Amino acid sequence: MDNKEERIKQYLGGAEIRDGKIWAANSDRCMEDDYETAYNLGCGKKHWDGWVNVDLYSETSDIKCDLRKLELASNSADAVAAIHVLEHFYEWEVHALLTEWMRVLKPGGKMILELPCMDKVFAYIHNCVVHKQSLQPFMTTYALWGDPKYKDPAMCHRWGWFETPLRQMLQSVGMERIEFFDPRYHFPFRDMRVECYKVS
Repeated sequence: MDNKEERIKQYLGGAEIRDGKIWAANSDRCMEDDYETAYNLGCGKKHWDGWVNVDLYSETSDIKCDLRKLELASNSADAVAAIHVLEHFYEWEVHALLTEWMRVLKPGGKMILELPCMDKVFAYIHNCVVHKQSLQPFMTTYALWGDPKYKDPAMCHRWGWFETPLRQMLQSVGMERIEFFDPRYHFPFRDMRVECYKVS
């Protein structure tokens, strides 16, 4: 592999180019640690072995319920993960939503979120405008509003999050030790990962 290909692979961070298209990294497999009890919230078609998969609409979920009112016991989970879920809710729903997700965590339990990062999306748009480059839909319209190919309101994005407001929202519901990382799924150059913990 030459230096240019290596640089591209590092930039893609696990995503791949196939037939001229960029394919998301690890979108169909679990890249998380093992826990005694863990919930994969809004699992969609992504069934994670060893996790309890929760989704209102998915045929592959273990538990069907609304993520705003989980039919799960309080203080029952070592971890909860929501991968590309939060952006599907309106901003005014998110405080109650995160409070509900935190409710099912044991004290000291871990919450994992991945979602489009508006800091990265807007920086990309700015860079394209300055350099007069074409905007790619998966970096712009899909990140902002979701992919229209699904023709499904549930798949639309209802809010975009920057790191600072998301941190403030997590703090407001009582999460602590909030840290941001490169995502393990989808696109590291577009998305973000946040890990935080329920107060012990």
